[in-house]
Amino acid sequence: MVVDDHTIVREGIKALLELQEDIEVVGEATSSSEFLDKLESVLPDVSLIDLKMPGIDGIEAARLAKAKYPSIKIILLTNYDDEEYVMEAIKAGADGYVLKDVKKGDLITIIRGVLHDHAFIDPTVACKLFRSIRQSTAADEQTIARPIFSERELQILAHLAEGQSNKAIAHTLCLSPDTVKSHLKNIYQKLGVHNRSQAARAAIQGKLIHLAH
Repeated sequence: MVVDDHTIVREGIKALLELQEDIEVVGEATSSSEFLDKLESVLPDVSLIDLKMPGIDGIEAARLAKAKYPSIKIILLTNYDDEEYVMEAIKAGADGYVLKDVKKGDLITIIRGVLHDHAFIDPTVACKLFRSIRQSTAADEQTIARPIFSERELQILAHLAEGQSNKAIAHTLCLSPDTVKSHLKNIYQKLGVHNRSQAARAAIQGKLIHLAH
């Protein structure tokens, strides 16, 4: 089934597919709503769906179709190579993500592959997707590696950044000066710094504390 709101695109794909002896176009639709309405009566093995259409987009159409008919294979055809769309398409259950500049022969191969449970992501988009995942993983690792500060340590950091002395911090928090000093030693170690000014700067830059304006 071919789903695209542009008649020339839809008819072009249909004409291409009908040249193949092992492929039959059992239906077409000009919108996601029409596609979903026709699904029960047509129930195609594979659906080629435009990603951007008025009303319900292709990704949501894929999600709704898969929820009702899990066995249907869905290939999204699009001009958009943003990795965000690919991630959403994968989450929606799409089996293929193909850019519209795909060669005719390649599209036929992709359709046959998807029908036999071979998922496909356009190589151009796949490179961006892998890069995005690597960056996301690196950010997660940095978050995991970030030292954990106790509530007391964060309180001391906040007062330190305001320029208070150990004695003043101890008085404010009802602690002994030695206890404050001990906490500061742990704070310096966690931040990888050696003095009060470095600790204050690191805490502010790392958004561990926020100075009142």
